[in-house]
This record gives sequence, C-alpha cells and structure tokens, in this order.
Amino acid sequence: MGTFQEASQDMDVEALARNRKRYVTMMVVVGIFGGGLYGYTLTFLSGALVTMNFGGSNNQLSAWNQSIITAVMLLGCAVGSFCGGNLADRLGRKRLILYGALLALVGALMCALATNIAFFAFSRMIVGFAVGTTSCVIPIYLGEMAPSAQRGRLVSVNSVMINISQLLASLVNAVLAVKADWHAMVWAAVVPAVLLVITAIFVHETPSFLARHGMETEAVKLLLETRPKSEAEETFTSFQAAEKNETKGTRENFSTPWLRRVLIAGVGAALINQLVGSNAINFFAPTMFSSTLGIDPDNSIIAMVPVMIVSSVAAVIGGLGFIDKINRRTALMIGLGGVSVFLALVGVCYLFIDPNHPSTSMSWLLIGLVMFDLAFAQGMVSPVTWLLIAEVFPAKVRGKGVGYANVAMNAANFIISLLFLPLLNAVGGAVTFFIFALINVGAVFFTKAFIPETRGKSLEQIEQEARARTAKAEA
Repeated sequence: MGTFQEASQDMDVEALARNRKRYVTMMVVVGIFGGGLYGYTLTFLSGALVTMNFGGSNNQLSAWNQSIITAVMLLGCAVGSFCGGNLADRLGRKRLILYGALLALVGALMCALATNIAFFAFSRMIVGFAVGTTSCVIPIYLGEMAPSAQRGRLVSVNSVMINISQLLASLVNAVLAVKADWHAMVWAAVVPAVLLVITAIFVHETPSFLARHGMETEAVKLLLETRPKSEAEETFTSFQAAEKNETKGTRENFSTPWLRRVLIAGVGAALINQLVGSNAINFFAPTMFSSTLGIDPDNSIIAMVPVMIVSSVAAVIGGLGFIDKINRRTALMIGLGGVSVFLALVGVCYLFIDPNHPSTSMSWLLIGLVMFDLAFAQGMVSPVTWLLIAEVFPAKVRGKGVGYANVAMNAANFIISLLFLPLLNAVGGAVTFFIFALINVGAVFFTKAFIPETRGKSLEQIEQEARARTAKAEA
C-alpha cells in the first residue's frame, strides 16, 4: 500500500472537498430508507395482528400464533445479521445493502400474497433475514463514511428513522383500520423495501473496504470527498498500520483480550437496546391495550398513534439534537435510569387495573406512562446504542463485530417477542414490567463498567484507547 501523499499527489483536494455535501446527503438518504425499512417492517404487524385471520375465519389469532409470526421475523433477523457481518468484509457494504433490499422486497411481496399462516410466517422469516442483513451493514456503512465531527448525527439518522417509520406504520395502520383491513396493512409494507432498493443502486463503497482490497487511490479520493484532509490522512495511515500488522502475521481476533472486551461492550450495547422493552411495546401495544385495558380493537390501533408520536419526537431530539453534544455514556445512563423508573410505574399502574372492569382514567394513565418510558428509551438509549455498535469495533473486525452485536440484538428481540404476551397473560402486567425495570437497573451498572466514551473521537482513536485500557488493566 502506497503512502497518502503518493496516492493524492495528482488530486485536486479543493475540488474533491466540494463533493462533501453530496456525500453527506447520500448518507442521510441511506439512513432514512435503511432505518425506514427496519422500523416499518418491525412495527406494521402490530396493527394487523388485532384483526388478522386466514382462510376466511373470523377468529382472531391466538396469543401464541401472534407471538410466533412476530418473533419468526426476528429469528430471520438474527441469521441475517450473522451472515451480513461475515460477508460485509468480503462482498462489501454496497453490495450487501442492495442484496438485502432486493430480498426484503421479495419477502414483503410474499407476505402480501400469503393465504395461510404457515406461508406468512415463512415469508416473514425471509423479510427478517433481509432486514437483519441491511440493519447490520448500514450502520457500518454510515460509520465508515462519516467524518468524526458528524458521525454521531449521521449514524443516528438510521436509528431516528427506525422510530419515525414506526410512527408512520402506526399512522398508516390507523387509517387502514377505518378504510380497509389488515391485508392492506401488509401490502403497505412493500413500499419501504422498494425505496431502499432504489437508494442502494446509488450507494458508493466505503474507503475502509476499498483500502483493504487494494484500491488505495479510490480510497484516498473518497476520504478527501467525505472529510477534512488531515482526518483523511490519519484514517488512511490507520489502514496502512492495520495492513502491516496482518502482513507480519499479527492477526488479532475476539480471543485477543482487548478485542474480547470490545466485543463485550458492543454486544452489551446491542442487548441494552432490546432489554429496555420498547420493541415489545411497539409490537404488542394495540393487543395489550385491547386485552388488558378493555379498549376496542380498532381504537387500540388509533391509541398507538400518540404513543408513537412521542417516541418519534424524542428520537429526533435525542438522535439528531444532542447526540454529538452529550457524552455517550452519560446519555445512556440517564436514558436507562428514566426507563427503569417509568417501567416500574407502569407495573404499579397495572396493580390498580381490572381488565374485567376497565377504568378509562387508569387506562390513559398507563398509556401516558408508556409514552414517558418510550421517550427515554427512544430519545437516549436507542440512538446511543446503535451509534456505539457502529463505533466500538476496529476496522479489521468491524463486519464480524457488528454482525455479532446484531445477532445478539435480534436474538433478544426474538425471545422477548415470543414470551412477552404469554408472560403478560400468565403473571400479569405488574410482574412483567417490574422484571423489565430490574433488568434496566442492571444495564446501568453494565454501562458504567464496560461501555467506553466515544464522542468526538475518530474510529482510530477509539481503537487505540481500547488497546490502552486492556494493557493498563493487565499491567
């Protein structure tokens, strides 16, 4: 690999810098439609579940059937994340985003055309595999393309759009609940897949992948188009150092002590993202409102709209407003503290609710508490954890590391989705939400012990500090 000066000597640095705004726009678009596909696909089914049936039957699906067709997608997501993480460093970020988007489109069409629950569940698994791949690769893409000063906000576009698309899914479901039925809700999920396919066609490969595959000139050109020259040179130098280590036979992996600690931090952040319980609420809130609060099924879908509005506004404020202004660890601990308090209050509220004689005032109090819980979860916890997953892994193992983190995230999501409704029915809302609250208290202590601070640092600085922490601990 040649030097940065050699690769850039014939390049017009000022002309390349003028392309920076165009690349930032592309990153934003990728984040919008990547997060949009993930969030919409995860959430739209919550409205359809309330009235879903197959074969002309008017009987609503059982709690287990609802849980299975929700959770099976997340099982696919886990497998897709594993494959995406392992293939990202071989095939490239661009190619996997495109392949994942195309497969998501095929799966969404299969869901819309399904005539029985078995085929619908199989189709959902295909969609899950595709979305697991894209949700793994897109944060890697954004993290590697973005300059350090803007990385927080650009990577957070993805997580913010997950929340906004969940709101959009709730709004579309509310309209279709009045105008059409659950079939239309399933057909509407085809649109986000189409949008990401179109976007993926125009995506550029990242400089990290280009440099690691012998395309130094293209990597330097892209670095100069996406960040200041000093940072571009520092980043390219780190690519050279990584290649020298591999050439010398220093092939580090996750059994290496410092990388093992990085893996614990990355996987831990991914698990925290799910253990806040926000996805369980997003998936099953209409069912929860209907079965335990006595709200009419159609009205339960409509009641989800203000909940998702609060969640989306919090995500925008947190993910785009202060993500680069407040330390990551501080924001995460505040978010987890707020989630713990409001989950416990939801549990207390359930102690005073009788589903056989529902109280309107208590029902709306519970819905209000859920709003505050989601405000902390989606405004602080979610954007920070998604960002940390994209930041903490060094370039040489970033694909696999993010893949493992996403596997953990989707596996946790799968288990929670499979067990949430049966647990709610078996032990009641109070015990269920007290359990979630205690888990989040534990997450606060985990954050303090294992999560590194990454704000304002280049990916290379984050790697150097991770090495130094382990060396200091072993000294």
